[in-house]
Amino acid sequence: MLKKILLGLLATLLIALVVFWVVGAAVFFEEPAIGQPVQVARPLTPAQDGSKQIYFGDLHVHTSYSMDAAMFGTPMSKGFGYFSPADACDFARFCSAVDFWSINDHAEGLTPKQWSDTKESIRQCNAVGAAGPDQQPDTVAFMGWEWSHLGDTPANHYGHKNVIFRDLQEELLPRRPISSGDKVYRQMANLPAPLRGLGLLALGASDLPAYGSYASHMQNLYDTPDCDPAVNTTALPDNCYEKAETPAELFTKLDQWGFDALVIPHGLAWGTTNVTGSDFDQQLQQHNPKYQRLLEVYSGHGNSEIYRDLKEGSTVYSGTSECPPAENGFTPCCQQAANIIRERCADPESAACSTRADQAIVSYLGADNGSPLNPAKLTIPDASLEDWGQCDQLTQSFLPAYNYQEKHSAQYILTLGERAGSPTKPRARLGIIGSSDTHTGRGGNGYKEYDRYYITDTKDPELRQTLASIKQKAALPAEEVSFISALSANDRADAFYYTGGLVAAHSSSRNRGDLFDALQRREVYGTSGPRIMLWFDMVDQQGASFPMGSEVKTTDFPTFRVRAMGSRQQLPGCPDYAEQALGAERLDRLCRGECYNPSDNRYPIEAIEVIKILPRLTAQENTSDLVQDPWKVFQCDPSAEHCAVEFSDEDFSKDGREAVYYVRAIQQATDTINGDPFGCERDEQGNCTAVSYCVGQSRSDDCLAPARHRAWSSPIFIDYL
Repeated sequence: MLKKILLGLLATLLIALVVFWVVGAAVFFEEPAIGQPVQVARPLTPAQDGSKQIYFGDLHVHTSYSMDAAMFGTPMSKGFGYFSPADACDFARFCSAVDFWSINDHAEGLTPKQWSDTKESIRQCNAVGAAGPDQQPDTVAFMGWEWSHLGDTPANHYGHKNVIFRDLQEELLPRRPISSGDKVYRQMANLPAPLRGLGLLALGASDLPAYGSYASHMQNLYDTPDCDPAVNTTALPDNCYEKAETPAELFTKLDQWGFDALVIPHGLAWGTTNVTGSDFDQQLQQHNPKYQRLLEVYSGHGNSEIYRDLKEGSTVYSGTSECPPAENGFTPCCQQAANIIRERCADPESAACSTRADQAIVSYLGADNGSPLNPAKLTIPDASLEDWGQCDQLTQSFLPAYNYQEKHSAQYILTLGERAGSPTKPRARLGIIGSSDTHTGRGGNGYKEYDRYYITDTKDPELRQTLASIKQKAALPAEEVSFISALSANDRADAFYYTGGLVAAHSSSRNRGDLFDALQRREVYGTSGPRIMLWFDMVDQQGASFPMGSEVKTTDFPTFRVRAMGSRQQLPGCPDYAEQALGAERLDRLCRGECYNPSDNRYPIEAIEVIKILPRLTAQENTSDLVQDPWKVFQCDPSAEHCAVEFSDEDFSKDGREAVYYVRAIQQATDTINGDPFGCERDEQGNCTAVSYCVGQSRSDDCLAPARHRAWSSPIFIDYL
C-alpha cells in the first residue's frame, strides 16, 4: 500500500515538474542563437563581361523563426530541431549553390529580437566576401518576411505575400516586420500561461529542449505589445508587434518607410492557404504595381499556373446546396461522396441506393465549411483515403497544388483587371518566378530529387502510421475516432509536397543591385527546380528587341524568339569545397550528403509551348475562352544542345486587343518526388482507375515517379494602340 502511495506521489511530482517546466519555458530555455554562417566563399567561374547572364535563386526561405517551421523541430512533427538563418545561408552557399536567396519568415510569429537577429545573420552571410576571378559575391542574401493572411470569407481573404528589400543597411530596413494580424499565432501566444503549458504538454515532452525552444518562442511573442495602429510606422518603437490587416495597409506602411521593396503573392492555388471560393479579382482594388511586380507560380507546395473551369459545391461560400457534376476531369468531393455510397450498394441502380447517394451529397454539403480539415468527410467516417479518389484535385497537370483553387492560378490572374492604368482595378501585369517555400532553411532544394522526408515539407510518415493504427484498433471514443478519420481523409496533402522551384534572373552581374533591378523589370522566369536556361524576346518590325517582362504598345503583329537549354545532369555527392567548408557532420545535417554537383551533360528540352492570354474587356467574358493553352507547340530535337524557335501572331493586328504571351520549356522526364501525386493505376487509355497516395510510407521511400520539369518565362504584355 505504501509503495503504491509513493509511486502515486512520484508520478504526480513528475507531472507537476513537466507542467512547471512548460509554463516556465522562457525561464529555463531560450530560443537557440542564430549562429554564424561559415566564413568561406565557394569558388566561382568568371562571368562574361558586358552581357547579361542567368543567375538562379530562391525568394522564399523559412527558418525555425517561422512558428510553423518551429513546430517541425518538435518530436510531434519531424523532430529536426531548429534551423537558423545561419543554417539557411550555409545551405544556399554550399548545398544548393544558388546565386541569390531571401529569408522570409512569417511576420505573424516573429518577435522583435528575432527580426534583429535575422538582420545580423543575413549581413554576416553577405560579408563572407567576393569570390572568383571577377570578384563577384558567390551568394547574395536578401532580407524580408512573409505577410500571411487567411480571411474568414472570400471577400476578406488576401493570401500570402513575400516582402523583399533591396538593401541591408540598418537605415534602409524597417525596424520591425509587419504582420497581417493573423489570429492564430496571437491567439496561441495570448493564452494564459497555464493553458499554454497544458497545450504544449498535450504534444508530449519527449524532447524538452525542442519544446522549450518552441515555448520560449511563444512566450517572447506573448510579451511583445501591439503597436499603436494610429502612429506612422517610422515613429513606432522597435519593440512592438505591428499589423497591416489588408494589402493596402501594407503598401501604405512600405510607402512610409520609403525603401525599395517587392511584394510577391504566392501559395496561389494551394487549397490549405486559401478560403474556398476566394477570387484574386477582389484583390485588384488593392493592387500596387510599384511593389507587386512578380508572382510565384511554383514552389514545394505545387504548381499554380493552370486555369480550368473547376466548380465545387459549397453551402457556406456559394450559397447553394447544389453539387456540380463531374466534368473536365474534375470530380467535386460532394459527388465522390455519392460515388462511395453507390459502390457499397448491393444494387447500385435501385431507388433506395439513389436515395442514399443523394443524401450523401446533402450531408456533405451541409458539413462543408471550406476548412483544410474538412469535417464534410466525416459524413462517411469509415471511407479510406483511396475511397475519396481524386476529388477536388486538379488532374492531368504537372505537379499540381493540393485542393486546387483555380481563381488564384497565374493564368486566371493574367486575365483580370480593366485596361492598363485603371484607377479602380488595374491589370495585374506580373512576372513569373518559382521558389521553394522550404520550412527548414533549405533554399533552392530542387537540385536533386532525394530524401523526401528531410528535403520537402512532408510531415512525419511514422506519425501518420501511428494515427492509422489507433484508428484501426478503435480504442478511442467515437468522436475521437471520427477526428482521426478526418485527419486520414485530408492526409493526402502530404502527397502534394515537392522539392522547390527557382527564380532565374537575366542580370548583368551577381551584384545585389543588378539582381534586384532584374526582378523589378520582370526580366526573370521560374523553374520547377532544375536550372533550365531560357530566353524569350519579342522583336518588332523595326528590329527592336524586348525581353520577357516587357510592356509593348503597337498595332503591328509581334514576332517572338525563344531559346532553351536543359539543366545539367547531376553527379552524386558534393563537391570537395562543400565538405571542406562544412565538415562531414554539418554537411550531413544540412545537405543530407547531396549537393548541387553538375556534370558537363545536359538533359534535352523536348518541347516549347506557347500560351496566349487575352486580358478580359468585360467581367462577362468567359475566362476559358481567354486562356489559350497551348496556343502553339514546337517539338525540339532531343539530340540538339539547345532548342530555338521563332513565331509570329498575325491575329494580334486583326483582333485589335491587348494580349499576353509566355512560354514553357519542357525538359525530358526524370524521376521526381511525388512526380505522380495520385499514384495512379491506369487503364490502356491512360485513365486513372485507382489511386495510391504517398501517405504513411516510410521515411526512406521517396515516392519517385517520372515528371517533365519545366521553366516558365515571364510574360510579354502587348497593348494594341
